[in-house]
Amino acid sequence: MRARVGVDLVYIPRFRTALSKIIDKAFSPRELKNSEAGHLAGIFAAKEAAMKALSLKAGSWLNIEIANKKSGKPIVKLAKNLGKGKIVSCDLSISHDGDYAMAVFVALVE
Repeated sequence: MRARVGVDLVYIPRFRTALSKIIDKAFSPRELKNSEAGHLAGIFAAKEAAMKALSLKAGSWLNIEIANKKSGKPIVKLAKNLGKGKIVSCDLSISHDGDYAMAVFVALVE
C-alpha cells in the first residue's frame, strides 16, 4: 500500500472573479447550496487536492463531490468509475484564513 497526498491553495479574490466561468463545470447542485465564494473555494481546493493525490485527469471536478458528515467534517465522494476499490482509506481537511482556502487530501491506496 502507498499513501498518496494532494494539497491545493486557492486565493479567494481571484477565484471569485473566475467562479462564473467554472461554476457549472466544477460543482454539484448539493455543493452549490452554499454559494458563498469562500465556501466554494474550499470545495474547489478539496477537489483539486483529491485529483492530485489520485492522479486524476485535470478538470475531473464533477467526478468528485465534497460533502460533510453530521459532525461537519468534510468527506470526498468519488464517482463509481474512478476505481474506488483501490482506495483503502482516505481523509480530507479544508481550512480558510483571510483571502485563502486550502485543502489536504490523503489516501491509502493498494
